[in-house]
Amino acid sequence: MKGIFLILIQFCFIFPNDSTAIEKVVITPESKVEMYTALFWAPCKEAKALLQSRGIEFDTHLVTFSRKTAAEMKKQTGGKMAVPQIIVDDKYFGELAELKSYFKTLSPEN
Repeated sequence: MKGIFLILIQFCFIFPNDSTAIEKVVITPESKVEMYTALFWAPCKEAKALLQSRGIEFDTHLVTFSRKTAAEMKKQTGGKMAVPQIIVDDKYFGELAELKSYFKTLSPEN
């Protein structure tokens, strides 16, 4: 029994909670929204369309050909490299899944 307890303790230290936990962020048309995207990537197009359909303006940062921009994205997202990555009012928001979930909770008919 003692061995199982030690294994569980070690497991908790090996896999700590994600340090980039999403703070409660509200997206409004007045929000400063930035999105890291890749060229010709469908999830990026979908995220852009979703924001545009809600009347939310955003700035895009293309990571496809820029190591500097990719490094900037990695720093702002706590190491995440999948795109799109969304930053709202200088706080990490998440990816497309979080964006879809966020808008779904605002209006259940979507």
